[in-house]
Amino acid sequence: MTHDGFLAATKPIDHDKSVDDGIRSCLQLASGKSFITFAGAGSGKTYSLEKALDYLKGQYAADFSKLGKQVAVVTFTNNAANEIIDRVARDPIFAISTIHSFCWLSIAGFNEDIRKWYLATIPDEISDLEGKEHRGRAGAASEARKRNIARLTDKMEWLVQPRSFIYDPNGVNSAQNALSHSDVLKIFAHFLTTKPMMGEILANKYPFIFVDESQDTDRSVINSLFDLQKKQANTTVIGLFGDTMQRIFFGGEPQLGISLPENWTEFDKHLNHRSGRRIVGLGNTIRNDDDCRIQYAKDGAEDGLVRFFLIPHGIQNKDEIEQSIREKMAELDCDPAWNSPRTDETAVLLLEHKMASRRLGFEHLIEALSISVRIKDHIFDGDSSDLNYFSNIILPLVEAGEAKDEFQVMTILRSNSSPLLEESTFSEGVGDPLLAARTAERAFRSKMLKNNVTFQEVLEVIAEHNLLPIPTKLRSFVSSQEDVDPGTGPKFDFSALEADTTISSDATQKDDEIDAWAAALKTPFQQVRGYRDYVNDNSIYRTHQGVKGNEFERVMVIMDDEEAGGFLFSYEQYFGAKDPSPSTIAKIKAGEETGLDRTRRLFYVTSTRAKSSLAHVIYSADVDKVRQNLLTRKLAKKEEILVFPFAKISDKEPT
Repeated sequence: MTHDGFLAATKPIDHDKSVDDGIRSCLQLASGKSFITFAGAGSGKTYSLEKALDYLKGQYAADFSKLGKQVAVVTFTNNAANEIIDRVARDPIFAISTIHSFCWLSIAGFNEDIRKWYLATIPDEISDLEGKEHRGRAGAASEARKRNIARLTDKMEWLVQPRSFIYDPNGVNSAQNALSHSDVLKIFAHFLTTKPMMGEILANKYPFIFVDESQDTDRSVINSLFDLQKKQANTTVIGLFGDTMQRIFFGGEPQLGISLPENWTEFDKHLNHRSGRRIVGLGNTIRNDDDCRIQYAKDGAEDGLVRFFLIPHGIQNKDEIEQSIREKMAELDCDPAWNSPRTDETAVLLLEHKMASRRLGFEHLIEALSISVRIKDHIFDGDSSDLNYFSNIILPLVEAGEAKDEFQVMTILRSNSSPLLEESTFSEGVGDPLLAARTAERAFRSKMLKNNVTFQEVLEVIAEHNLLPIPTKLRSFVSSQEDVDPGTGPKFDFSALEADTTISSDATQKDDEIDAWAAALKTPFQQVRGYRDYVNDNSIYRTHQGVKGNEFERVMVIMDDEEAGGFLFSYEQYFGAKDPSPSTIAKIKAGEETGLDRTRRLFYVTSTRAKSSLAHVIYSADVDKVRQNLLTRKLAKKEEILVFPFAKISDKEPT
């Protein structure tokens, strides 16, 4: 079946079988056949990786177990690592970890070498900051540079003595001996290229090293692995899996795939198993301005539906408009699921987390906490221990009370070391050892019935009745709870909260956190529901970047530069509504990456998440220019573009 530029051609479902066969031919000990596999959206990259791991398990599991060798599988995120771990049934032959953990495990214990690395690199960093400070102006940036210079100077003095180093995967430990994410990668790459013994140890431990999402993996790490393979070609095989068009994070190697080291084999997967022909065709058109790689839809694939909804800036009732668009998509596609979306089948993709916080009703909580840059950087990681206290402990307690589920209430209190369930309290209860806990929980439940009860009021009722331990940082905002041992309940690690109060030596940073929580505690507690649903992926809202690797039956992409307020991406420029800036033009002439390149890749990623139905919602300052741009570049057909106010379905142009 041919294509018309909008509908992708189709191929048999086994079209890429030769790729998996080719990868298998490389998977022999000391084969010298390292490889890179390019796999576009929906082409089965993870399937190929899994097939390779299954083959290695069958060939070498017994021998590797005896010799203490493993197959290293390096991923970009914890979620990706967990998915692969589940797929290989946690077999010990495989060492599966994120890139940061892999690099840290490789350099951990080399304390003197790490100390010398810092002593060699920090002076250059200080010199660079001093140069910028000399050329710069007074203001917030200047103050930040001065603080960094002081911090690095202190660290140089601290490094005079031999030290040991640690790595905090959560990235919240700022102690002198804690390595940052970026430093772990830099040190690993430096050691691997300058210390032959480390390369020998790594190659002997891991005869096969696979890197998933290689396009986003730090360029210094990728290039150090190229160097390792060159020096240890007869010892280790390295396999890279990825797609350069889906490079949306900073730090990846932009030349990956353009120039490969000698003796590397390149494999290409062309069949999209996921999407309808129209969606695959749109992905191909987007790639025409980049690497021109073409995908096919599988034989028998449906056409699928794509629509572009153009809306002028200044519209106030965005929620209503976006709901009406979902209703229109339901009519166009004869698919009522657009009107009652399930989170595993439908996704609404937003540029920034704050756009989700407004739509889910927890924007005031986020605005307050964002006063602190330190808190702001980790709000949406789901790793904020104080926020988790409210979302993972207090909110479930509220919900159990609402359901009048006394067993669940007591389970939550017991699991989180309620002082009211201690043995000494039991002895005070005459006839009913749970009387104190029941009384306190009823008072708590009564307080929660109040409209717009605040986080502050929630803390106060917990403290007043000694219902649960309160984290150290939050305890300072209430006065009626005696200091109690926070315990070590299995569902919540209070030791992490204690650590939070000592991890920073910057008094200003601590003050910012106090100010942020003081403001946040004044906001309505019910906002924590939206926050919990969002960080746990229990809402239809996700970010453009965070959805990479996922797929959904139906996808709505919200493109609104004005609301997002970012500067790394510009759909207005990409769709021709706004002229490129002078700096963008200069970068284009110099052959450097621009925001347009990043936006194109992000547009590709979001467009190719959909299996059958895709709605692009574009808010613009110049709707007419966007419409003409879509038509000129053949991103859309005339009848696929709907301009606000949208016509009724019966008024749409014939296809």
